[in-house]
Amino acid sequence: MDKKNLTKAIVSLAVLTVLLLGAYYISSRYSKNNDYASPDTSMGTGSNDNTDRDLPLAKDFELVDLEGNTVKLSDYRGKIVFLNFWATWCGPCLKEMPEFNEASKDFENNGDAILLAVNLTTGGARGETEDKVRKFMNSNGYTMKVLLDKTGKVADQYKIYAIPTTYVIDKDGRIYTYYEGTINKNVLMNVYNELREQG
Repeated sequence: MDKKNLTKAIVSLAVLTVLLLGAYYISSRYSKNNDYASPDTSMGTGSNDNTDRDLPLAKDFELVDLEGNTVKLSDYRGKIVFLNFWATWCGPCLKEMPEFNEASKDFENNGDAILLAVNLTTGGARGETEDKVRKFMNSNGYTMKVLLDKTGKVADQYKIYAIPTTYVIDKDGRIYTYYEGTINKNVLMNVYNELREQG
């Protein structure tokens, strides 16, 4: 085997090794502490045929909002909660923000639901900081409640592997459904009205 072919073989083997290690890492994260059901055909559609007994309880957490207040998910028990994971560097997240802000105002007016925008404020290569998030919200005139996940702990609890991801939590604190990827106000309002009808 000549030097050129040997180099190609080594590079190919290295790439294959990296891919296998990556697949192992992802699969181990999915299986580790898997308290939430994996996605099925009812998830991400806005419909859910499960009974209340089948719906997993949403894990409680505590984060600080942009005003410096400590907020717990359990503070909103009795309300429908839309838990949206996002970042300012995420194009699809930014696309849904204007309609999410409109929906948030409707929820606030009705008083029976809230949208919590959980920002992945973990710094890193993307440079997501509290200051950057605050400037983004102010410059766009967005008023929805933003929570800062500075350690990524809450994103890990909710097994966030891609953003945007939006969880819908019913008034009893149970995960009703969730959506991976961009959604719009119509989707939010449809599942909101569905949960309101159920009491």
